[in-house]
Amino acid sequence: MATGSAACGGGGSSSTQTTGSEATTAVTSTSTGASPTTGAPTSDAPITGSDGTTGTASTSSSTGGTVTGTTTGAAPETTSGSTSTGSSSSTGDMEVDVPVLPSPGCGLGGAPTGHLDEQKTTVDGVERFYDMFVPTPYDAAKPHALIFSYHGVDGTANTNQFQLDTLSTENAGFSINVAPQGWTAPEWNQKHFVPFNLDASLVVFEQVLDKLAGDYCIDLNRVFVIGMSNGGQMAFHLGCLRSDRVRAVFPFGGRCFSYGPGVCDPYNDVANQCDGAVMVMSVMGEDDVTRHADEEATLAGFAARQGCSGAQEPVAPAPCLGFTGCDAGAEVATCRIPGLAHQIWKDGLADIYAVMTSL
Repeated sequence: MATGSAACGGGGSSSTQTTGSEATTAVTSTSTGASPTTGAPTSDAPITGSDGTTGTASTSSSTGGTVTGTTTGAAPETTSGSTSTGSSSSTGDMEVDVPVLPSPGCGLGGAPTGHLDEQKTTVDGVERFYDMFVPTPYDAAKPHALIFSYHGVDGTANTNQFQLDTLSTENAGFSINVAPQGWTAPEWNQKHFVPFNLDASLVVFEQVLDKLAGDYCIDLNRVFVIGMSNGGQMAFHLGCLRSDRVRAVFPFGGRCFSYGPGVCDPYNDVANQCDGAVMVMSVMGEDDVTRHADEEATLAGFAARQGCSGAQEPVAPAPCLGFTGCDAGAEVATCRIPGLAHQIWKDGLADIYAVMTSL
């Protein structure tokens, strides 16, 4: 389980407008670790990112793509014979020290840097694409955070959708950024990650993480996920299904239903949901009213699994509220932004990034 908690300042509001409308599709879906399920989900509308990009979906019938092997990384960094704590984060009276965990790629030179378009990985014989950003200059001896960024329905892979490239550059190359490209499915002819492409999307995540951990110097204890709309759903799913590899998730305008037991579906009994524990900071516009109930149910599921109480208290950045009593490293927070619809919280991006750098 990844560990960490949030602390940093500032707030803001407003940005990118939604485009398109909600689509309803009858489905039959098989999710990794779950039984085949059927339902009639209401999808997230296409959105336009703060930089003008739109989200998309894509097709995959993958129900069992697998990754052979898991990157374990090198031993935690040590200083003067003791384990380096990396960073110390606290929320209320909880404090978590998480060591830096260098990946096998630390110390290796020659990997390309800058913005790298249309990188490929293969799942069940089908090429899947992702863009990535490696800060320049790149220090192969310094473990970097790795941030996965997911677009909305019918969007385009864009590592700077949440200004991650800009913010990494401004923060001494803190993060290497990855943006997978969604694809269509027979059940839904718009590019997306969940629900119909969930299995293959999980494999893409694992394969890309393993590859980058071997090629670059990654801090395996600081893998973060952020996403908008359908990408926010993917962030929630990764937090629940891959919490052993993810430190924290930051869904924007997301909710986490997969329409069946065994996955991140808040309308199933907690005992029938995936049980991963991870830090969650969910951003949702006050005007995005059609998604409020689903997001609240999603957060209630994470809070119940992670030992949180029903009470909330202010946490940074404002106006976020954190559930009290959560297990250390598995804090849950909700950020309801005044005046924001189904949009990226443009004015809060630097503050969200600062939360990542604090972990």
